[in-house]
Formats: sequence, structure tokens, C-alpha cells
Amino acid sequence: MATAQTTQSNHSLFHDLFAKYAEAKTERFRKQIFAKTVRDLERLSDQQLHDIGISRSDIPQTAYQSVYQRAALTQ
Repeated sequence: MATAQTTQSNHSLFHDLFAKYAEAKTERFRKQIFAKTVRDLERLSDQQLHDIGISRSDIPQTAYQSVYQRAALTQ
């Protein structure tokens, strides 16, 4: 009786590793942009935040939406 052995080709393995690396790098970039967005918004005065329609307590949510939800729309 013959046995079948399946192996993943080197091309597929390389592709999977590269895809995971690219995904991790993209996530790291998004985290950096999120942190910068939060810092930039926190530096604004209450009046400036009011002028653009953001309350101080909404800064993290607004930054998250800006970075992550817009990225989902473009994919």
C-alpha cells in the first residue's frame, strides 16, 4: 500500500511568511498612526476640538475610526 505525503511548496511557504510579515508591519504602522493621532488631538484646546466637532472624551474613538475603519473601507 502506497502512502501519500503532502508538502507545502517553498513558494507557498515564502508567500505565507511574507504575507504575515507584511500584515505585522502594517499593524505596527497603524498603531503608530493611531498614537500620533491621539497625541495631536490631545494637544488641541477645548475650543479647537469643539470647532471640529470632537469632545475630549471622544479622542480615542475618533482616532481609532480614522485609522482602522478608513483602512477597512479602502481594502
